[in-house]
Amino acid sequence: MADNSFFSELRRRKVLQSAAIYGAVAWGVTEVLVTVVEQLFLPQWVATLAVIGFVVGFPVAMFLAWTFDLTSEGIRRTDVTSRRGAASIAVSMVLLVAGTAGLFFLIRPALQDQETGSRAVSIVPNSVAVMPFANSGLDPNDSYLSEGLSDELRDQLGRMEDIRIAARSSSIAARDQGLDALAVSSKLGVANLVEGSLRRQGNRLRVSVQLIEGASGLAIWSETFERGPNELLSVQQAIAEQVVQQILPDAELIVSEPATRDATANELMLLARHYEQQVRDRQVVDVDKLREAVRLYREATEADPESALAHARLAGALIYLGDVDAAEAPVFRALALNPRLSEVHNTLGEFYWARGLPEARTAFARAVELNRNNADALGNYANAVILSIEIKNFENDEVAGLYRRALELDPLSISRHAALGDFLGKFGLVEELPPVIQKIEELFVSAESYRLIGHLYEMMGEIDKAIAWTLRARDREPENPDHIDQLAELYTIIGDSQTALQLQPEPSVGLMFMMRRYSDLIDSAEFLMIEYPEDIQIRFLLAFAYNVEGQFESAIHVLGATGLLEAVTSDSARSVAEIEASFTLMNSLKGAGTPETTELALTLAEWNDQAGWWGDIYWVSVHRACVLATLGRKEEALKQLVQVKESRFLHWGPLVRDSYCYRQYREEPDYQDVLRFLEQRQADQRERLPATLAEFGVEL
Repeated sequence: MADNSFFSELRRRKVLQSAAIYGAVAWGVTEVLVTVVEQLFLPQWVATLAVIGFVVGFPVAMFLAWTFDLTSEGIRRTDVTSRRGAASIAVSMVLLVAGTAGLFFLIRPALQDQETGSRAVSIVPNSVAVMPFANSGLDPNDSYLSEGLSDELRDQLGRMEDIRIAARSSSIAARDQGLDALAVSSKLGVANLVEGSLRRQGNRLRVSVQLIEGASGLAIWSETFERGPNELLSVQQAIAEQVVQQILPDAELIVSEPATRDATANELMLLARHYEQQVRDRQVVDVDKLREAVRLYREATEADPESALAHARLAGALIYLGDVDAAEAPVFRALALNPRLSEVHNTLGEFYWARGLPEARTAFARAVELNRNNADALGNYANAVILSIEIKNFENDEVAGLYRRALELDPLSISRHAALGDFLGKFGLVEELPPVIQKIEELFVSAESYRLIGHLYEMMGEIDKAIAWTLRARDREPENPDHIDQLAELYTIIGDSQTALQLQPEPSVGLMFMMRRYSDLIDSAEFLMIEYPEDIQIRFLLAFAYNVEGQFESAIHVLGATGLLEAVTSDSARSVAEIEASFTLMNSLKGAGTPETTELALTLAEWNDQAGWWGDIYWVSVHRACVLATLGRKEEALKQLVQVKESRFLHWGPLVRDSYCYRQYREEPDYQDVLRFLEQRQADQRERLPATLAEFGVEL
């Protein structure tokens, strides 16, 4: 009877009717508001706040419906007809208060998290993220116009000295993650966002754009442009000028020139860049798309022969395609047309780099000088420095600073995190790796990020954790062979060749090297050399195996035919593989034992001894000791070799055990002590592994 009386009271007071009306109105208003937010570029929190308001307002509305009646005489308080009715009111009030309190405590953690997240990142003043413009038209093929407009605007603003621009890849990643303005501002460390859309309507283009304050999500400036297709350049320039004026109101309004002043060339460049970026974003060479990009860039240079960027981008696409010779003319044409553009010098550096010329460092340095927002140039310059004689003029933290600056501009690019982590690990700054790992964990949830974390733990010498994280990557992408390859290598490093062969029954030449299966390596690598004659890594492994087997002349032939001796001594080696191969060449020349080869071995050893790039880098101890041994400086060589014990790397087994230069020290106590140390490290890692895998909840 009590329940019947209560629901009768609800019907009498029209509470159920009021609830239905309230729900219908709330749903309708929310739907309209969502549409308005999207069309007017309002911040997403407006719709969210409205929903929360409707939810919080529901118990209040129901209380009012219970307590008051709407009559012809106005609003009157509802009569309480019985003691039971009065009790129902009391119960309802308690439920309403409890429900409201529960809702508050439910949403409070989310609000706190949002507040904390907004404070976690330092926001750089006068900074902007240009988000990819949306294609709001009916034709998806017009996306190159909207994407191109935002790309060109980003590049144009990036050349402004007093404005910091987030890199393209991070802006795209933020878009793909569906982040609102506050989240984008926090993750990218920018104070402002540029958002927009483009719609083609017949012969007209409608471009809507707004500048948003990241902290509040409110639009500082917005405007809609309607122009003909040939007027897209003027729209781009107008947007750039307005953004600069809003961010730097007291600065002189000087905006850099667009990529071209020709409308036809502009559209060709936008379409070409669309194809090129599709390839670069995937990091997979799509020959057909690259060739189409090259064709369109060529047409752009014909439409506007005075556009330096058209020539530079043509050269960049050709280099990426692998046609370095064809890139020479356009890149130097671009340099002649406008030597003040960072992109031109970065492309010039890529051209020199592909040619193996030391001038690449100078070009990359100039690109960084001209545009501090050029993340690609920063990364390229850092790479060039660490592989050159110039490294002796840099402190490790200076080079790390280049990688960190690139990462600040491009924080959602996993490749930037990988570059910084790899540098810190290889140059002995392993104590700085944990914060890098933590940041990767916070920002990325993917097989790629898990495998990267595994690699960084490998550099820290924590192979058990490296295996656990790589297993996580494998579990997320079971069909990806890269995860299996890394797992096989990690198990080999700790001396578990049996498990490695279970993972990779047909081992790669790299795995054969780690397992010290030199005869099998020779058989496989000789065939691979026919298929991949330019692969210096295969040449290095094959030559090393030849050395171990006493086939010194074969090793000299494999490495000497590449011009490696000249490349290293002229400071034009382009990769770590080439530098490492130079030590094998030195051993081969020494092992051959002729007066001529011995003299060449000493020349190479003396050059490496004087090169100055060694510094305090612990990972080169093995090679440094080998150089000293070749020069006959026994005490120094053994002292250097002992420093391997300070290294957390466990890759040194084959080099320490089998390099020709160490054969003379086999009976030396210091040498034997290093071997015992490596074996003990392997045993310790194998012992720790089961507990670590159980902790991570993974299994092989």
